[in-house]
Amino acid sequence: MHDQHLAMRIGIIGAAGTGKTSLAKNLAAHLGVPLVEDFVLTVLKEQGRDSWRGVSDPKARRKIREDALRRKILAEKEHEAFVSDKTVVDYCGYWLQNQSEHEEAATNAKFIAACRDAAARYDLFVYLPYRDKVDFGVGRSQDPTHNLKVAAVKRGLLALWGLPVVDAPYTFGESIAEWARRTLGGVVRDA
Repeated sequence: MHDQHLAMRIGIIGAAGTGKTSLAKNLAAHLGVPLVEDFVLTVLKEQGRDSWRGVSDPKARRKIREDALRRKILAEKEHEAFVSDKTVVDYCGYWLQNQSEHEEAATNAKFIAACRDAAARYDLFVYLPYRDKVDFGVGRSQDPTHNLKVAAVKRGLLALWGLPVVDAPYTFGESIAEWARRTLGGVVRDA
């Protein structure tokens, strides 16, 4: 028996290695709703890259981030309900952490406003808590200080923007049905 989605737009957010992608894929399949992928990786792959390695020019990095955000927003608008892997709040957090110091005020304001406007369309954010040790992944930072800063920025944006959030750890391999019942409670109902 699957849980039925109540036309909710759910975003999975957190620092590197917290299980965002695994949880998003499993939850979308469990709820029977579309998964909205992380478009940063898509844009990088279209350029023949597997990560940010070697993309040092701030203008090139900005174009990747802006293209990915545009695609993310468009993909989310296509669906009444979805689970989003790495949300627009994640995108904003990474922008603030890695890009904003290279940009003019107007460019920063435009990117942040686009993220904030898109974030207001989510019904719920699931924030996965920070882990100081993460499994290796191509392009994933292993630096606990960097990851803590990113986690703090993302959690701060959720609070500053007054977005609906539930803090919920996810253990790789745990039952998604049990996780959904425990974490989402009234958001889903049994069929």
